[in-house]
Amino acid sequence: MLDTAREPFFSMVRCPRCRSEVRVRGRIGPYELLEIAGQGGSGRVFRARYTTQDGSVSEVALKVLEKSFPDYEEHLMLLRNESVFAQLVDHPSVVKVLALEEDEHGARLMMEFMEGGSLHERIVSPDSQANHRDHLDRLDERSVLRVGMEILDALGAAEARGIVHRDLKPANILFARGGRAKLGDFGLARSKAAEAVDQSHLFATPDYVAPEMLEGFPGDFRSDLYGLGCCLYHALASASPYQTEGLSIPELLALKLRPVSLLGVTASPATRELLARMTDPDPRKRFASYEQARSAILVTIDSLESKKTGFGALMKNLLKGKIRNR
Repeated sequence: MLDTAREPFFSMVRCPRCRSEVRVRGRIGPYELLEIAGQGGSGRVFRARYTTQDGSVSEVALKVLEKSFPDYEEHLMLLRNESVFAQLVDHPSVVKVLALEEDEHGARLMMEFMEGGSLHERIVSPDSQANHRDHLDRLDERSVLRVGMEILDALGAAEARGIVHRDLKPANILFARGGRAKLGDFGLARSKAAEAVDQSHLFATPDYVAPEMLEGFPGDFRSDLYGLGCCLYHALASASPYQTEGLSIPELLALKLRPVSLLGVTASPATRELLARMTDPDPRKRFASYEQARSAILVTIDSLESKKTGFGALMKNLLKGKIRNR
């Protein structure tokens, strides 16, 4: 008999008798695990089928933190943090957290399932979006800016509750079935009204963390603006704004104190200027509010659409002239 009690959930093991690989531990209570949807900082995320006591069935995302996970207690605090802050914000542009469960086996965070995947997935493999049930536009300049506006709405709602996200990165920007961008993973968030979660060695992802946070500042809306600007940069350039792998914190800070190079960004001058301001190493030179940043993005989108409309009209008139000349 094959003992799989200590195997991770949804793992593949080899049968000692027939030598074939089989999937084990594919169910957790009322949840049937369907596939691995991602790896969060505080556990794996599964697409799961949830069956309630009355027999109704729905598809959810389930973040599973097992007791064997390294630094379990610290990650459990982050999972609790994520649950509390996401439910406090409660905005259409924030991934909805439905429940947090804890028992002797670990903890599970149930969330709405985001069928469109993450911005990270769309950057790394643009063609993978064809596998989703709803087609999403490619990462052209206007679609990236619209993503920025939707995430600014989420950040504005968080700020209204006194909450700073502090971990903006493409993997935390997800897409609903209709294509709307939503902000997820409030595990590293902090509130002005509460003590921040103790993080002995965890901090925001190096590629996107604001330089002031590396100097010990806990972060504010300008730090989240910086992180979002780096995400939009990555989406447009298909590369993160800084190469940070293997750097110590002092080396990372020295790098982040230099303005982002916009040479790799294929975009209009207005969008490049927008990104330069959002990612300025000096927080005082960034936008003074989320609303100011949102207005700047809206103006940029309008200018791009006006240029497209004008170009379309010009081509239409040119074609008409060619037909008449014939």
